[in-house]
Amino acid sequence: MTLTDTVKFLQKAAIIHEGKVLILKRLKNAQYRPGAWDLPGGNAEWPTSGQNLTDQHAQEVAREIEEETGISVKPTNFTDENLVHFTTYFEANRPLYSLICGWRVELIDQDPNAIVLSDEHTEWAWISPTELDAYDFGEPVGTYVKTIIRNAFKKE
Repeated sequence: MTLTDTVKFLQKAAIIHEGKVLILKRLKNAQYRPGAWDLPGGNAEWPTSGQNLTDQHAQEVAREIEEETGISVKPTNFTDENLVHFTTYFEANRPLYSLICGWRVELIDQDPNAIVLSDEHTEWAWISPTELDAYDFGEPVGTYVKTIIRNAFKKE
């Protein structure tokens, strides 16, 4: 369940390995940006434990990355120094306010070709920043994905 019917917290991660970023292709029947390329991540869910939780966002994005790619990332990677993008987005056709965070994560000690896709995606690729414009990220809405990727490479 997303946070509320009118507020969502979307987190995406630019996973970097040897000068390339991992991108995933969305299903052709996906609700948002069908068939477009994307980054691993997703919407934060409302905690079910009944407790007040600190830094729940870090656990959420780490969980999403592992579910979508099979890559295990420690929640401690999601700190201010690895935040490369933050924006808000109002959807004109319905009362939806989105907070969007983009993270930079370096792939270390894992096989970059051992990706295990979830049923939300059909393909994966490691691409360099110079290849970015050759891929459809579902613009204009998906422009934030390219921004996250470009900002992640600026932090190298």
